[in-house]
Amino acid sequence: MDSFNKESVILGDPSTPDEGVKKGYGKSKLYEICAANHWKAPVFECCKEEGPCHCRIFTFKVIIEIETGKASKNIERIEASKNIVEVYGAPHQKKKMAADDAAEGALWYLKHIGFVLKN
Repeated sequence: MDSFNKESVILGDPSTPDEGVKKGYGKSKLYEICAANHWKAPVFECCKEEGPCHCRIFTFKVIIEIETGKASKNIERIEASKNIVEVYGAPHQKKKMAADDAAEGALWYLKHIGFVLKN
């Protein structure tokens, strides 16, 4: 039986990145964690674009589908649970930095719900 949960996380501009994650490497680390846990790859979306054309500000969000499975007494039956997590990053002038900020927020969230980041 599949269950489905959706959770949104809005984070401000974190002054200190998560331990073990260098600033600017959040996206690649997030891809590694998703691959290691056999989850779908994270999806990055530019959800807000504002300001004049010569000085644009971009806000990105990252969507992660977390799948957890629990084997029951009957080996043939596995209960799967799917959680969708949306994390919004802080606005930046460069798209790459905005996407990486959202990824760092997602890494922070994953660490605090029990997924350990290994170096």
